[in-house]
Amino acid sequence: MPELHFTTLIEGSPETIFALIADLAHYDRWLPGSNAFGVDAGPAGTRRGEVTEYEPPTRICFHQPMQVKQLFLTGTLDIHLRQTLEPLERLTRVNRDLSLQVHGLLKVVQPFVVAAFRRENERVLQALKRSVEKRPSNA
Repeated sequence: MPELHFTTLIEGSPETIFALIADLAHYDRWLPGSNAFGVDAGPAGTRRGEVTEYEPPTRICFHQPMQVKQLFLTGTLDIHLRQTLEPLERLTRVNRDLSLQVHGLLKVVQPFVVAAFRRENERVLQALKRSVEKRPSNA
């Protein structure tokens, strides 16, 4: 099971950052769209998940199984994402720990799946950082 770790320092408070991460319905306010995995309900797969831990403003975790049907490649991606926020004076360290289980025919392309998840998580953290740091009152 691949496990990926991402971290960044953001000039802003854990409360501000946590509020953005926890507001799932409004990610479009700070995260530009991506075609990395298709859309939530489309030909590439359907994503439905649940929040498994919720401790404002320091921890939020998600479990999201995703059924994928892409040409002859079918299977399930079982995604666990843990995000922790650590205050450091005017900064907050944001950690994203992702574990990913690849099932079915998708195992054949697992290295590509893992690489796509790596790029997407790095993109998400950079977008989060830009959004928080451009706010007039980000402390």
